[in-house]
Amino acid sequence: MSTVAYADDAVRAEILAVEERRCAALLAVDLPALDELFDPTLVHTHAPGVTHDKAQLLEHVATRRAYLDIARGPLTIRLLGPDVAVVTGRIRNRLDSPDGTERTVRGQVIQVLRRCADGAWRYVSFQMTPDGEHVWPATDAEKASVADTAIELVEQEG
Repeated sequence: MSTVAYADDAVRAEILAVEERRCAALLAVDLPALDELFDPTLVHTHAPGVTHDKAQLLEHVATRRAYLDIARGPLTIRLLGPDVAVVTGRIRNRLDSPDGTERTVRGQVIQVLRRCADGAWRYVSFQMTPDGEHVWPATDAEKASVADTAIELVEQEG
């Protein structure tokens, strides 16, 4: 049975580099890079709930060319054994819309990557949950958690 542990500095650096490559490839509409980063079994669920497999996502990126900017907050990286990483953290996407206007979507992302036989990390799952209405006030723990993961804090520091 695999244990769950936080990634050490070396694996963390590998995963963060893969995520930077993913974001850059989406912005550049670099389909060969995305093809290399996405596992053949990829399941990608966008903020509005649309779910794509790898081929559909590549077609979506090529056709829509929607990504104008992607900002990530601090990421938590946990390992399930040596070859599966679960990455969680905030994201802010600035996107083009069909009518030519821009929109910004913020939310929480869960990503799962696996280390393949060639040593490369590839995405097998991506799920974005957009920020929505909060009917309950935040608990003290939730307030502290949001303060630690706000993208705006990263942008000010970086």
